[in-house]
Amino acid sequence: MPEWLEIGVSVAFAIAAVFFFGKYREKAAALHECERMKLRLSNDLNRYRDVKRLRTLRDALVSNEVLPVDDDGREHLLLRDGDMRLHHVVLRRQCNAISEGETPTYTSGGEEVPVKELE
Repeated sequence: MPEWLEIGVSVAFAIAAVFFFGKYREKAAALHECERMKLRLSNDLNRYRDVKRLRTLRDALVSNEVLPVDDDGREHLLLRDGDMRLHHVVLRRQCNAISEGETPTYTSGGEEVPVKELE
């Protein structure tokens, strides 16, 4: 085989390898981006799936309807977390009406922190 043909074939294989690895990296990046978006959208769906439960919890805590109450006056509630594990929450309700212009606070770490309203 002539030397110029060997060099030509080697150059052609080198160029083909560069294009192959370029396409491979492009496909790998696209697959990675696809997996990232799938995870993000899945997390968004899980968050919006919880909205109905959170609204129900909010309504139960601030409305006139009461949760099941035991003999000691504690209210009981079952909630699922993000991993869909069931948790039993026991509440002792204390409600204070807030007058206009007053800001409710609680103590955390030795300092007063204002309470934020649920949205």
